[in-house]
Order: sequence, then C-alpha cells, then structure tokens
Amino acid sequence: MLAVPVLYRIGSILFSVLYWPASFTWMLVGFVATIVLRLVGVPYQRVHMWATAPIFGGCVPLSMTRMKVHVHPDFDPEVRSVFAQNHINLIDGHVASRVIPHAFSGLMHAWQFKIPIYGQLMSLAKGIPVVRGRRDETLLQISEAARNRKEIGMSVLVFPEGHRTTDGTIRNFRRGVFLMARNAGMPIVPITVRGLYEVNRKGSMVFHPGRKIDVFVGPQFSTEGLSDSELGAFVKEVRAHMLHCFEHNRWPEQAATPEAAPIPAASTV
Repeated sequence: MLAVPVLYRIGSILFSVLYWPASFTWMLVGFVATIVLRLVGVPYQRVHMWATAPIFGGCVPLSMTRMKVHVHPDFDPEVRSVFAQNHINLIDGHVASRVIPHAFSGLMHAWQFKIPIYGQLMSLAKGIPVVRGRRDETLLQISEAARNRKEIGMSVLVFPEGHRTTDGTIRNFRRGVFLMARNAGMPIVPITVRGLYEVNRKGSMVFHPGRKIDVFVGPQFSTEGLSDSELGAFVKEVRAHMLHCFEHNRWPEQAATPEAAPIPAASTV
C-alpha cells in the first residue's frame, strides 16, 4: 500500500496537469474581456475592476487555495499607493488582484511585455516596463510612470525582493522601488503573503491544493519628505513589518496571546 505522502504527491501532480490549462484558459477569457471593453471605450480603471482583476484573481480559488485576507485598521483603500508584496510564485499577481481594492499596474522587466498574451495584457493594464540601462535614467523613467498612474487613479504593484524566493523566506529589499514611490509622492503599502510557498514554488509546476494562505494588507507607510539618507532605515522598517506578519501571523503591534494565530477584524475572500 502506498504511503499517504506518495498518494498526495501523485494527486498534486494530476491536479497540476488540470490546473495549468484551466488557469490559462481562464486568463484568456480575462484578456479577451479586457480587449473588448477597451475597444468600446471603457477606461482601463473600470475594466480592471469589472473584468481583469476579478477574472485573474479567480485563479487563486481555482487552485483550491483557501485565502484569508487581514486588512490593517489604518489602511486607507482610497489612497493610491505603491503596494510592495513578497515574491513567491507565478500567482503572486493573482493574489494581489484579489486584495488591492482599486485598479493597479505592475512594475516589471521590459522583456515580459514580449510574452504572448500576457505581455499584451500588461500593456493594456498600463504596466510599467523597467528597461536595463543607467540606474538614474531608469529611476527617472519609472518614477514618472508611477506619478502618471497616481494621477489617473491607479496604484502600482512591486516585488521589492526582485526575484521569487528560493527558500520561502522574505529576502532583502532593493531600494529602487522605494525611491520610485517617494519620487512619485506615493506611500508604500506592504502586502505580506504567508503560506503560498507551500502551494507552489519557483522551479516547480506542481500545485498543492487544499492549503491555506494568509494575506496581510497595509498600513500605508508615508514616503513624504523622505531623504536619500533616511531611505535605508525606511526600507528596513517596511521589511521588519512584513517579516513580523510573515513569521508570527499577526500585526507587529498585536500582543502575543495563545490565540494569536486567528487575527481579529480580518476579512475573508
């Protein structure tokens, strides 16, 4: 008789064989819906809320992942911000689509815009390309793009680690996205995802269904008046907040109790 872990592994592989085609088909529906709505003149900000985000976010429950969202009481959903999320796997953006309460664009490498369908969708979604070149020129370019997104009522999603984690931890952050936020006059909102590494990880196409993840959103960390010399401490503060949520499954200011794992005032998606 096969051991339970072996049976689960086989089941996960079979599930993954079904999940990937189903998720890509579902995303294709979102791509077509986005194009149609844009062609008839609907502003992308509305398209995002009506079609793009709901459809893409649907890939999370499609993976049979149970997601609980914890929204910080000081988070203001009306303030356009730079949302900084820890980078885990290929459905990070889908998770963000379910928790960011308004239209947003993604900051990504320029080559990703050349990926069939995905790249075209990111262009329609007003994604911000990062072109390799001189650091000062790149920072100026993405800061201006972020400022533009704020002016048209959109936020920006970034992954400050730069790459997906290879060991499940939150790695050190790069300073560039924080400089961009400051230059654009936008606060930083941390999105901490806990448990998604157990669902899927870099280098593997296998999804493990039935797992639970917790997502912590907010609060806003103001970048107003932040000097270059103060930036390092600011980055550490944001990362420390995320690390606490990630490691302890509660807000930093919440006292530890025997019942600390369930977090009050949380919304469930």
